[in-house]
Amino acid sequence: MKTRIIISHCIQDLNMPITKMLILTYFAIVFNSCASFLVTDHCDGNEFYNPAIDSTEHSFSMTIKWMWKMKTVEWPKWVNDPPQPAPPRYVKKGELKVTYINHATILIQVDSVNILTDPIFSDYAGPISFMGVKRVRKPGIPIDSLPKIDIILISHNHYDHLDLPSLEILAKRDKPILITGLGVKKQLDDIPFDKVQEMDWWNKFTLTPDSIDVTFVPALHKSGRGLFDGNESLWGGFVISNAVGNIYFAGDTGYGSFLEKLSHRFSSFRLTIFPIGSYEKRWFMKKQHMNPDDAVKAHILLQSKQSIGMHYATFAEHPEQTIDQHEKDLDTAMNYYQLPKDRFLVLKFGEGIYIP
Repeated sequence: MKTRIIISHCIQDLNMPITKMLILTYFAIVFNSCASFLVTDHCDGNEFYNPAIDSTEHSFSMTIKWMWKMKTVEWPKWVNDPPQPAPPRYVKKGELKVTYINHATILIQVDSVNILTDPIFSDYAGPISFMGVKRVRKPGIPIDSLPKIDIILISHNHYDHLDLPSLEILAKRDKPILITGLGVKKQLDDIPFDKVQEMDWWNKFTLTPDSIDVTFVPALHKSGRGLFDGNESLWGGFVISNAVGNIYFAGDTGYGSFLEKLSHRFSSFRLTIFPIGSYEKRWFMKKQHMNPDDAVKAHILLQSKQSIGMHYATFAEHPEQTIDQHEKDLDTAMNYYQLPKDRFLVLKFGEGIYIP
């Protein structure tokens, strides 16, 4: 198990010699020349970076140290979840419904618009099965049971968030608009999307005539799908705004100062969706993945009326916590910050709720 976890992590994040040899041996690497982007406080023109992260924090040697000290725990080989009712085709004007499908795949239904985040319905998260991580449960809602999807939001290009087979099915079936960060579009060239909108942090896209604004916002993370494309595309989260209020989908992220900026730009949130899994060891993961304590702090900072968790119990990517540890840690954090239990929920797979 540990070998597969290390190889899978290296594909996305490292230039490890053994991984390089395996990949060159078993499948062809597609080389993409570095694109040119505007130089900003998070881009040098060719690659993106987080100003809050020292490059030595996730260096080759530090990553090897994390892997060497990794102590994985066993997860169930398979989990059977009770079936959930299919979502409605659309919700009524003024209504907001959220359905947790799996991992970071969330169906957000608002004002007759259906939005899907980071859809992954494949059996493995990775380029090919033996180099990827196998899921331990089915998606809570099968892809064929989804309503027509109008917008797809892609937070970044890691395999567990940018799943090309799932996107191809949805593109052919529904012809949605796909919104993502700079540099991701080149990986979607073979998928028949009518429109792919790339955005920099704080860029806004308006969907008319529905009057829904989608803003791409910073996140504390990174990108990459192979050995030679580290941070050549931008990662982030999304704020969806319309008459029903603001909805925040955080994507993959650690807790950072960008959340303060978010709280200043958006006065409050009707719904926030935070990652609460894959967070150990903290000395290495704290600037990549929130833990439940971070998520509760972010909920309070953003003055959220309702939060739900995501990014848990689907793929055993680097399981240094049990499959349900996020629920226990979330309960501890809510007790510590005296947050009512109904303000931050962990939904069942496939469960949908209306947000008041």
